[in-house]
Amino acid sequence: MDYKETIKERLNILSPQLRAFILDENWRKDTEKIGKQFNFDEEKYASFENEVFLVLLCFEPKNDFAENIKRELEIDSNMAGWVAEDAEKNIFNKVTNEINLMWQNEEKAEKSPQNNVGTSFEKIILNQAKAMRVAEVPSNLPTDEQQGRELPKIIHNYIASDDPYREPLQ
Repeated sequence: MDYKETIKERLNILSPQLRAFILDENWRKDTEKIGKQFNFDEEKYASFENEVFLVLLCFEPKNDFAENIKRELEIDSNMAGWVAEDAEKNIFNKVTNEINLMWQNEEKAEKSPQNNVGTSFEKIILNQAKAMRVAEVPSNLPTDEQQGRELPKIIHNYIASDDPYREPLQ
């Protein structure tokens, strides 16, 4: 699936307020201000804007934002904290309630019994793990005791002499 289609689908799921905020694109001006304030080059700014966008679309939790920008922008923890604090004040604070509500709705949907099959990577992996559980062995299968188990045949007995395939220990 094309990423543009994924974004369109996600926008349709979001609340009208959050969708309007994202489409208004005033948040991009705020990200630009923050990027200039911290002297981000074009590459770091693009990564920063993408991380903000992922949080606004509720693909990434807001709580992971500082760690994500630390990793993606390759900056230290202190700077990531300051950037995240500015983003929280200037961008996320305007739609915090809508973002939190979206995450709560997603958690409820994941916990519902109708949602056994999922499309997210984590749900797919969990479903595969559930499918791979060890089945119980049926009681009617023959066992070694029932078959009159034979002892393995000894082909060579090297107890009294040296094994020609091994080097002597002395």
